[in-house]
Amino acid sequence: MTDTPAQSATLKIAVATKGHGQVDLHFGHADDFHVYEVDKDGIRFVEKRIVEHYCQGGFGDEDKREVIIRALSDCAGLLVAKVGDGPKKRLQDAGIDASDAFAYGATEESLRAWYTARSGA
Repeated sequence: MTDTPAQSATLKIAVATKGHGQVDLHFGHADDFHVYEVDKDGIRFVEKRIVEHYCQGGFGDEDKREVIIRALSDCAGLLVAKVGDGPKKRLQDAGIDASDAFAYGATEESLRAWYTARSGA
């Protein structure tokens, strides 16, 4: 039996984290995102992407949000502790599946679960 393209694909997934091995940061408060490559063989940290957070006292700066979306444009997914409906829709429109379903979960377990659900692996 051969792998389907989804099962053999390597996907990049960004994580909003304070850096303690958890998905524990709100999308709008992130100053950086940890980017991982995930495939059927495992999880590899790729890089930290520095951004300027866009949430300013409850209001978002649309220009900053667009810069963040461009910075994550090669990612299939984004795991966050929380994301508002507007940013989530804009990320989705850009092809990035933003999920808060793994809020406060361990990073690697969350990445594996997201990848499995997405790829069927």
